[in-house]
Amino acid sequence: MHLLRNRRGACADGQELTNRLMDNATDDTFLKEIAAVSEAENFALKNRYIHQKNTMNFADKKRMPIDESSVREMLRNQHIIRDKASRELNTYTAMQEKTQFEHGLLTYLREGAYGELGELIKEVGIKRDTIPFYNLTEHRKFKDNMV
Repeated sequence: MHLLRNRRGACADGQELTNRLMDNATDDTFLKEIAAVSEAENFALKNRYIHQKNTMNFADKKRMPIDESSVREMLRNQHIIRDKASRELNTYTAMQEKTQFEHGLLTYLREGAYGELGELIKEVGIKRDTIPFYNLTEHRKFKDNMV
């Protein structure tokens, strides 16, 4: 610091640079940030340990998440687990599997469009052949053809 002051002490830029370098050398905001992160991590570790000690050691093992030993059983019975999850969990799989509403909406759009919109729909590729929508007569034909 003395060397910087002696070499550039006369000019204003040298003083400003010297002051900035001294501030950076003595600034401890980085250490404060590191201390805050360390404190948060230690607090989380302590809480996990307390949770493990007080709650998880006395929990019912049958209701706990799956451990490594039962992964093989899960893979063997994945169709049962997948079916149970789709029945018990509220997901959007039922809406994804039953796409009749979307196909019906596209059919309604295709049949009702005329003029420039009709041309646009044909250009996009929404045609009677490309929409797998079953109306009642097609559904009856499909059921009659089943073995």
